[in-house]
Amino acid sequence: MNLGQSIKSIRKKKNLGQKEIAEKCGISINSLSQIETNSTFPHKQTIEKLAEVLEVPLSYILFLSITEEDIPEEKKVVFNSLNSAVKSIIIDSI
Repeated sequence: MNLGQSIKSIRKKKNLGQKEIAEKCGISINSLSQIETNSTFPHKQTIEKLAEVLEVPLSYILFLSITEEDIPEEKKVVFNSLNSAVKSIIIDSI
């Protein structure tokens, strides 16, 4: 799971800085940086607040964070065939 990268991608797509997002979420810039680099995993409430501040459904953040390693072996072929297209649609809709 690459939760930090999905948050960072959405933030950048919306042209928002770390400072602005961190302040609106009530966390430090350092904490947001650690989340975006996957150095730390945020609490559920923080993820929900990030989705709210980024103005995207929580499901977008969670879907974008799924990696091939998260998928059972027998479902990887389907995942790999759909993943890129679905992620592209989500990012374009932001």
